[in-house]
Amino acid sequence: MLALYLEAPFAAFRTFTAGWYRPTATFLTPSAAYGLLLNIAGIESRLCEGDARHSGKVPATLFKRGLPAVELAIGIPEYRLRRNQRIQMLPDELFPRQQTVFQQLHNYPVGTSGSERAESTKGNKYNITPVRREYLSDVRAVIALRGNADLSDRIRRGMSGEHSASRYGVPFLGDNAFLIDRMTIIDNLTSIRWFERINSDASQGIRDRTTRLTVLIDRADLSRTASALYAPQLEATSTEPPPFAWTEIKPPQEETSASLARKPSRREKK
Repeated sequence: MLALYLEAPFAAFRTFTAGWYRPTATFLTPSAAYGLLLNIAGIESRLCEGDARHSGKVPATLFKRGLPAVELAIGIPEYRLRRNQRIQMLPDELFPRQQTVFQQLHNYPVGTSGSERAESTKGNKYNITPVRREYLSDVRAVIALRGNADLSDRIRRGMSGEHSASRYGVPFLGDNAFLIDRMTIIDNLTSIRWFERINSDASQGIRDRTTRLTVLIDRADLSRTASALYAPQLEATSTEPPPFAWTEIKPPQEETSASLARKPSRREKK
């Protein structure tokens, strides 16, 4: 098992919504943690529109197939690292704070909405709408992974700078303006409240700070995006993540010619 501690002043983990209100998840999502780990490992996860494997039906950058599978656990530490010393946090300082920024959204509207402003803007976008964007501040998290020794090794080497040549950009948290202040490998898993998956049988009872976090995002078909309910442990532990804290990340794999040949046609399905 490998565990990383990170902290950042700002982060945003957007849900796929459009309109004037852009919310964020209340904590680091497994999908964002997975993308961050791939970046550190120097594994390119993007499938751009110009790629021959891109269907071209969706005007967006997609996830590549064949990315490594792994199990992740996300936790919030009850401390802050300063010069390799653990500074204990107060209870009301543990979780990130949700903040809001308001911006002006400029566009060319469909129809005649705002057309009375077209002449005064002299060809610029004349429809102006205030939009609300949420973000998190003072983010601290621990990411644990297991079940893929090769990926863990690549992350260790990436943390030492060995994969910097093949890495795209720099690590960030949900927005390329929200950079990470500190990220380090830790061996001592003390004072961590792991986010556990909430089961449907309600045996875990009502949990404070229950939140929905995305597990894996399908940009080609958002209806296939996987998410689940999570809640942090009520008390911090000093052990490895409990069973309900582990989430399997299993991206779609490349389809072989043999598997394509075995697929039934639409007529056969009927």
